Amino acid sequence: MQRHTQFVFLISALILMQLFSACKTIKPDEPIYETSKKQFTRSVSFVNIPLEIPLQVIENKINAQFKGVIYDDDSYTRPTVDDVKIRVYQNNRIGVTAIGNELKFTIPLKIWAQGRYEPCAICPEIEKQIVFDVEVYLRSKVEILKDYKFRINTVSDGFEWKSQPKISIGPINVPIARLLENVIDKQLQSITKEIDSNVNGLIDLRQNIESLWSIAQDPILLDDSSQTWLKAEPKALLLAPITSNQSALSIILGLETYLETFTGNKPSLLEKKPLPDLRTATRAAQDFTIQIRSELSFDAATEIAKKQLLGQEFHFKKKVVRIEDIQIYGKGDLAYVKLILSGSLKGELFLSGIPTFNSQTNELSIEQLDYDLQSKNVLVKAGSWLLNGTLQKQLQQYMRYSFDNEISSIRNDLSSRIKKTKHKNLFTLKGNLKEFKVRGVYMAQDHFDIVLDVQGNAKIMFDSADF
Repeated sequence: MQRHTQFVFLISALILMQLFSACKTIKPDEPIYETSKKQFTRSVSFVNIPLEIPLQVIENKINAQFKGVIYDDDSYTRPTVDDVKIRVYQNNRIGVTAIGNELKFTIPLKIWAQGRYEPCAICPEIEKQIVFDVEVYLRSKVEILKDYKFRINTVSDGFEWKSQPKISIGPINVPIARLLENVIDKQLQSITKEIDSNVNGLIDLRQNIESLWSIAQDPILLDDSSQTWLKAEPKALLLAPITSNQSALSIILGLETYLETFTGNKPSLLEKKPLPDLRTATRAAQDFTIQIRSELSFDAATEIAKKQLLGQEFHFKKKVVRIEDIQIYGKGDLAYVKLILSGSLKGELFLSGIPTFNSQTNELSIEQLDYDLQSKNVLVKAGSWLLNGTLQKQLQQYMRYSFDNEISSIRNDLSSRIKKTKHKNLFTLKGNLKEFKVRGVYMAQDHFDIVLDVQGNAKIMFDSADF
């Protein structure tokens, strides 16, 4: 009987040793980071850059170039014998209006004409002079070329006589309308070329845009206390269709860029990209998306879990296990929880789950927590009561990490900053935030990466644009 008791005790001891030994051997090699299959892709943002070129600026530049006499024919015989002398000169300022992407020029001209008449071979020559008013109309299509040069292409849009062009000399009415129209038509060809030549060389867009492009690549400090930086990585500049109002040409450039926020030290700056060629767009872009990354290191997650779980006992009828230590780490797309247990079962167990972010509660949690394959195989062989799912469910309640304060702070601070941020006396960023959305949770080598998309719209206003 004594031998039988000793034999039973020996067998029981061997079983327990196998169980404990098995529990201890389910630990895999030191966690090796595996690249997450969920690839984080950045969203492209568009920040509008509205430029207004006042029509008054264009008008002043043109009127500075055109003054006085435009055409002068002081001979009755040159270039042909027509018995008329003509002088055309600008009567008043050239007016400029705009419709859509076209400029409209109104040029008020005064025409002095003098005609002669000889009633007979021996009669004295009769001369008569008169002045006519005429308005000449031009139109120009406005373009911004890919090298950011401002270009117009001016063509004639007709003219209107304000008084009938004829000279009455004695009993003779000399009609000179056709003659004057030929003169005006020839002069218009010269005037349109001269307007294009002067205007196209006077408005410099590239200088302002190039300065903006360079400065946009510098990180902008949004909040000094938290050291929150906004970093742009511009990709392209797009030109929306040019429009106009009663006082200005409206040019909207869309800055296509990646936008991200960083907290801590000023983000490192890579070599600045040169200004690319301007591209055309069918319409003005409206929205931007700022990627905000919030990190939770595995060490920090482990410490939070330890505060809640170390020493916790879990009861299963007559069985009880106590958590002596815990470690959280990542592998691939899964979060792993390593437990060191004492009590009715001693050893190490490994559970894995899916990191999930709840946008309603702003909590990161590890969902669908279950034993990894090695741990499950060992527990199956041991016929363990831990396979009933109770421990996983209870642990899952503790695997929650709140980001509510951080997100509220980001939302409030970014909302106030984006409304109006002046940068280096060059431009002012003005915008509005519309929505915060969680893009997802991504596993990095030593931390959880929670990515939020902040959506809104913004524009950059030049503080001083010298055209």
